[in-house]
Amino acid sequence: MNPSASQSLIYHRLIALWALCEAMLGGIIFTFRIPVSGLVIGSCAIVCISLIAWYVPVKGAILKATLIVAIFKMMLSPQAPPPAYIAVFFQGLMGELLFWNKKYYRLACILLAILAMTESAFQRIISITIIYGNDFWTAVNEFLNKLTGSSELKEFSFFIILGYVLVHIIAGVLVGIWAGFLPAKIQQMGRLQKEYSIETITTTPITSQPRRRKKLRLILFITWMLLIALYVQSFFQIGNPLLPSHRALRILVRSIIIVLTWHFLISPVLKQLLHKWLQRKKQDSMQQVQQVLNLLPSTLGLINRSWQLAAERKGLRRIILCFKIILANTFYSPDAGK
Repeated sequence: MNPSASQSLIYHRLIALWALCEAMLGGIIFTFRIPVSGLVIGSCAIVCISLIAWYVPVKGAILKATLIVAIFKMMLSPQAPPPAYIAVFFQGLMGELLFWNKKYYRLACILLAILAMTESAFQRIISITIIYGNDFWTAVNEFLNKLTGSSELKEFSFFIILGYVLVHIIAGVLVGIWAGFLPAKIQQMGRLQKEYSIETITTTPITSQPRRRKKLRLILFITWMLLIALYVQSFFQIGNPLLPSHRALRILVRSIIIVLTWHFLISPVLKQLLHKWLQRKKQDSMQQVQQVLNLLPSTLGLINRSWQLAAERKGLRRIILCFKIILANTFYSPDAGK
């Protein structure tokens, strides 16, 4: 079946929302190294995927949307690391499979949220283990055993990992339940749209200062080279080892070398290959990419204006109201055909 004009507009608006969440939130989280990125970005992705499944029940629609979001992530947030794309494609693939039958929509929302959040949690744990090595978890166990005065060596790191995963699973259940009831709530948002009606507003994204980035990149590159030289000198015992053998320092040096090796060598190669593949897919999906591109400025303006209108409330209530205003104007604007 082919989507109607109204479905098509809503479809591309949801893709634009998803793409901006990935690019804007992803960029902020990547810059400031926020540890709960999976909870924030994952929640937005789950909501967008769930709404696409409900309002555009066309086979392959979620996979197509996922590809377009990845293309815009490449265009708007080129600094995003390859694992961020893994999360996007995992969420899209799971969404396509779970929403194959709309009969179990709410259950599918919960399962999608749990799987997406769990994948995010394990991705972070695996990254920490690769960067810091098993010495990190050993050091955590030793520190907590000393702190608690335990006579027996206990695996505190296991409980930390378990707790981290459980937090993500619980968040997934809550987000999934909320997403499952969203279509029913959206049907009642017509009055909200009239109260918080937003005209088309376009904004221009703020560009960063390249000089600072270049200077910082040069400093990091020199640091990377020096640490590699010191590590090789100490590992092969070329003269007296210059690096201390203390475990904490060894973990720190190892982590810095791995992070910078990923940043300067592995990540650029993977991103180059991924970007080439996405560029080819971009040509194949040029018409839909252009439709979403046309909606991005107004969608960004909608997000900014919704946040301003929600200023009458504070904290979490402001975030919830902002999201409701965004959805109300997405589904009930005059051109949406609601």
